Amino acid sequence: MRVVLASRSPRRKEILARLFPLFEVDPSSVDESAIRETDPVFFAMAAAEAKARDVAGRHPEAMVIGADTIVCLEKDIFGKPADRAGAERMLARLSGRKHRVITGVALIGKECDRAVVDYEITYVAFKAFDAAAIAAYLDGHAYLDKAGSYAIQEIGPAFVETIEGDYDNVVGLPLGRIKRMLKQWDAPEWTLDVTGIDFASGWAYGVSDGKTVLVPGALPGDRVRARLVRRKPRTAKILRTEAGSPDRIQAPCPHFGSCGGCAFQNLAYARQLELKEARFKETMRGGSGLELADSVFEPILPSPSLFDYRNKMEFAFGGTAGSIKLGLRGRALPGPQYHLRTAVLERCLIFGGAVEAVFPSTRAFANGTGLPPYDPFGQKGFFRNLVLRDGKATGDIMAVIATRSGNGTEAGTRDWAERLREEAPRVRSVWSAANDGVADRVDLAGARLEAGGPFIEEEFGGLRFRIYPDSFFQPNLRAALLYYERIVGRARETGAKRALGLFCGSGSIELFLAGAVEEVVGIDSVEKNIANAEENAARNGIRNARFVTGLVEKVVSGADYGGFDILVMDPPRAGIHPDGLTRAMSLRIPQIVYMSCNPATLARDLGTFAAGGYRVERLFCADFFPHTPHMEALAVLSK
Repeated sequence: MRVVLASRSPRRKEILARLFPLFEVDPSSVDESAIRETDPVFFAMAAAEAKARDVAGRHPEAMVIGADTIVCLEKDIFGKPADRAGAERMLARLSGRKHRVITGVALIGKECDRAVVDYEITYVAFKAFDAAAIAAYLDGHAYLDKAGSYAIQEIGPAFVETIEGDYDNVVGLPLGRIKRMLKQWDAPEWTLDVTGIDFASGWAYGVSDGKTVLVPGALPGDRVRARLVRRKPRTAKILRTEAGSPDRIQAPCPHFGSCGGCAFQNLAYARQLELKEARFKETMRGGSGLELADSVFEPILPSPSLFDYRNKMEFAFGGTAGSIKLGLRGRALPGPQYHLRTAVLERCLIFGGAVEAVFPSTRAFANGTGLPPYDPFGQKGFFRNLVLRDGKATGDIMAVIATRSGNGTEAGTRDWAERLREEAPRVRSVWSAANDGVADRVDLAGARLEAGGPFIEEEFGGLRFRIYPDSFFQPNLRAALLYYERIVGRARETGAKRALGLFCGSGSIELFLAGAVEEVVGIDSVEKNIANAEENAARNGIRNARFVTGLVEKVVSGADYGGFDILVMDPPRAGIHPDGLTRAMSLRIPQIVYMSCNPATLARDLGTFAAGGYRVERLFCADFFPHTPHMEALAVLSK
């Protein structure tokens, strides 16, 4: 196949000649200023693809290679300078700082209908240099055609401290990345019948040559023509849909597809339930190693609400300084991720109206500071997350803004908090939290109250709960009530007098149980959870519940916790520590109810309980999280 480089850059021609001794050059006439992407990575990829497609129109039978290189300082994009003054400003900002060089690359074949688009990132740290050094460099070198106003091969060790990554990428064409892209270009194609959902990734899959192939964008029941784009995990891109799934529906959310909050809004809810129920049974049998009869499994419990069901969401800031975005991380392809994109949201159907009440004022505040959002890969930036809690019964809203520390925004944050409460009367509590960790996760330790009261309240099942920024609380209360009723029913059915709750959080299960037993004790390792549980007990006038701080694997022993009739557990996703399991079984409590947000760890622990003499009586699966791959499990065991 003929190869055409859609660039006049002599540096790109030199690099590409190491891979293709013979190729043609036909520069693109694309105007990059017309590209509306503001995210640096997606801007570079969009520009590269636009250039390659432009040239492919003149060479339809060829493989056209387009590239676009930008220099990025935090979220600010440095393209080619307009004049010397612009070049001086760019280099002055880069002095003494680490920046990213991002090259988007596109391989386009019009006649063969092939397109492979990717990117490479290299980190370059500059030494500190003064205006005289900048002037000397600009006097001796061409700079108007260079992103960031410099060429790495010319600027030399006098300017460069370190380079992390592909040197060719900084010159203008990442040859190693192109070699990997060529493997995708020549990758196999299949016609696949899409048969199921991979619940780990949330993507649909088909089977080819006995191997599972993930197919992002497909649904069970689709028949698609697809090409392999990643080998680990095996992932294919849809080229065309030959037959559509009968279960495909129109997703009601305008953000579906770009937003990572929902995976299955375009799949009929009855089919979502069928797939989750089948996955649950498969996990319980395969993960536990037990022979579980069909009669043990109860029918899946649907969520009472398909939308407006979540009472807590963690949103992310994105965009650039002065052009802040607020939303959720976009859906990512399976496998390693080197970039996270924030999908802009104006509303969130699974969460409800709190987004529309809080987002406008928060975006305005962030943009007014001129500070950038945090980039978890570059580990730079200021604004990280907005956490919202919404009392579905009370209407109370809590907002927590998480940022890096410092930057002198404390007064502005307080002003925003007061203004937010004025503009959105449902907002009863506003907090701020400093998070200087490098990982892209929410950390509300040390949160500071900015306006309003320290908590909001929620009501369900006849009880009222106080909720703080880091309170553990069930995210779908209407669905949780389905399980709480079954837990209470089990206690009454067996005549239990004393109940022990492990991993009790803010005490919601234990306080429900208090009405059915004479005494209930809850244990949790987090002191704040215990304090919250005690406060909730007092708030509801419950006197037969007490709560203890401690690790299950440390504090639970027969000497202190003997004589209970029913044991209730709701551990985190990782399940129960092996020592905790041993201690729990040593209590020889005759009835166990195990609630879990991770069926895989529940199945693993069921095997251990069975080896200790417990039998599985009933297994429940409930859809606490419609339109997502997640589900909640409940197991009833007896000895």
